Amino acid sequence: MMLWLKSAGVILVILSSGIWGLMGARNLQLRVEQLKDLRMALNFLEKEIAYMHTPLSSALRKTGYFCASPIRWLFLESAERLERKEGRTAYEAWLSGVYKLERASSLKTEDIELLKTGAMQIGISDVYEQRKFFSMLQEELKIMEEKAEKEAESGVKLWSYGGFILGAVIVLLFI
Repeated sequence: MMLWLKSAGVILVILSSGIWGLMGARNLQLRVEQLKDLRMALNFLEKEIAYMHTPLSSALRKTGYFCASPIRWLFLESAERLERKEGRTAYEAWLSGVYKLERASSLKTEDIELLKTGAMQIGISDVYEQRKFFSMLQEELKIMEEKAEKEAESGVKLWSYGGFILGAVIVLLFI
């Protein structure tokens, strides 16, 4: 009976730390996917504003429907805040969407900070300046995406194996 209980404990410790490691590895992969989705969504938003001349709130909403979760929450929340007509600026609406995205995504603080700096440029200039801004933002996101891919390549194995190894070390320390 006692041996069975100890064996179950060993298995649970190794399994739980292994799952923790796998979740860490998945977060690295999700960040890469989300940065790519964000870059594509900004490209779509740029086209809506620059070529279709869609009003900002409608362009944000269309972009939200175009992209996958959790990236869509940035655009849908921003659009909703603008459409409520509560006297909020595009800056405030964008920041609200960024905060919602931050809670729902695997993006790092540096990714979120880039989006916050972009808030000051949304909807305040002519179409030409907006296109320049969106192009610059997409280039920055592409650089971050490439960096995240490199981090994921090395980090996925580390997190995956590291979780199980950590569990084995914990078990060995208790023995």
